[in-house]
Amino acid sequence: MKLNRQRPWTIVVMEGDQTGQELLEEALRVLDPGVTRVPIRFLRFDLSLENRRRTRNGVVIEAAEAMKEAGLGLKAATITPEDPSDVGSPNALLREHIDGMER
Repeated sequence: MKLNRQRPWTIVVMEGDQTGQELLEEALRVLDPGVTRVPIRFLRFDLSLENRRRTRNGVVIEAAEAMKEAGLGLKAATITPEDPSDVGSPNALLREHIDGMER
């Protein structure tokens, strides 16, 4: 995956659950273009458990495609349900759709 060098840069932001989302918001404050003076655009996707269930993981696939195009993403921690018939791990789906490898 290559970093898209066009400006403003796009960072795909994958929102999460609970404390993971709170930590993500703090990280985004530091990256704000008003702070960094770097032209950045945030493209947000809601990867909370509730939204993954509602979209049947469609939002995870959309985020992966956007991240492939942008070349850069920032993901909050998310809840992975224990029931194997549920939506599963968004991390595994992201890896599968980006390059098929675990890092």
